[in-house]
Amino acid sequence: MKSISRRNFIKITGTGMSALLPMAAVCRTLPAESTQTSTYMDTNRQNVKKTLILLSHPAFDKSVANKALVEAIKGLPGVRVIDIYAAPFVPETYSRPVAEASTLVFQFPFYWFSAPSQLKKWCDELFVKDAAKGKKLLVATTTGSEYEAYRSGGRNRFTIDELLRPCQALANHSGMMWQTPFAVCGTNLPTAAQNIAAGAEAYRARILSLTE
Repeated sequence: MKSISRRNFIKITGTGMSALLPMAAVCRTLPAESTQTSTYMDTNRQNVKKTLILLSHPAFDKSVANKALVEAIKGLPGVRVIDIYAAPFVPETYSRPVAEASTLVFQFPFYWFSAPSQLKKWCDELFVKDAAKGKKLLVATTTGSEYEAYRSGGRNRFTIDELLRPCQALANHSGMMWQTPFAVCGTNLPTAAQNIAAGAEAYRARILSLTE
């Protein structure tokens, strides 16, 4: 896997955004509804591709960054969000949404350079290789640290791409199409509000690009 390049991302610093944002048009998600799943919003568009966002945040009610990302994609056609910490953790919750989707999105905050435990549990217990084959897989994550920390020689030593290789391996093994990860960095910096706002806008565009 190639490491993240500046050609694929926009990095805005200073009073703007200290974040990692894809230059390509991005997407946003529907709000996760406590213990229920939202429905695909495709009433105004025909032949829309469906995107299923699996939100993995153990304290979503206290979230700022991930909540902003979810709010940004609210009401987008063809997009559905399931909060895997809130929805019933049984195959019936996910079988039909996964089958109908052309893209799966793993959305989560970076916890010790990885995803929260519930997403790993979901992959271990509920992920079905055959059902996922041929679909796209996108990881959307947020980090408190600045973009510069995630590079060779940086404070965290590794790029976000490198740290997400287990997700890429899952995609490759399952016959999925791995997508360039989406990351919003600097959510704990003094410029966090600007970083998150810019990230939410870019996320909406990225998700929209997946449904077209």
